[in-house]
Amino acid sequence: MPIVTIQSPKLSPDQKTRIGERIITALQQEGLAPGSVVVMFEPERADLYLDGLLVEMETPLQASVPAPLSPAAPAPVAPKAVAPVAPEPPAYKTKARRSKPELEDLKKNLMRALQDRGSLSSFEAQVALDLKDCDWAPATLRRLFTELEEEKLIVKSGQKRGTRYGWKGIVNAPQITPPSVKLVKADAEAETEEEG
Repeated sequence: MPIVTIQSPKLSPDQKTRIGERIITALQQEGLAPGSVVVMFEPERADLYLDGLLVEMETPLQASVPAPLSPAAPAPVAPKAVAPVAPEPPAYKTKARRSKPELEDLKKNLMRALQDRGSLSSFEAQVALDLKDCDWAPATLRRLFTELEEEKLIVKSGQKRGTRYGWKGIVNAPQITPPSVKLVKADAEAETEEEG
């Protein structure tokens, strides 16, 4: 499974979604199967070397050279390490119930994911919409898939864990054509030499 790791300064969830979709689409156009690419976002944590210039990343605790201690001076107190603060998930992910506009946005994102990939299972939809850690996601996605099926936008196939939902319209994912096979007829003389 291809994994693309992006180390960057803080990005909003919308920026991550747009960047992730572009990367996955580009890799699919190069022949990677839909649903097989993972894009991970991580904070920058290293110094960079750019075109002849070393750029040192600022950290909250810069190491400094300690001053020499005099015999009467008390030992310096080390500063407490500051734990990195995890970005807060969008509000609709942690609420017990989602509002109608939030559900509509979720439905639009689900439709976009179906258009990009052609078909999705419920688990693939959770991954595509970044809902893996949401307990409410499976039931909500089932309702959204049912709505889309009633609107005749998708077709359902399979049962239970093998259920897939396919987009009926035009799919944005590139169609991968198998390589053409070239048949070459062997020379009659070469066949007789090999037999003899």
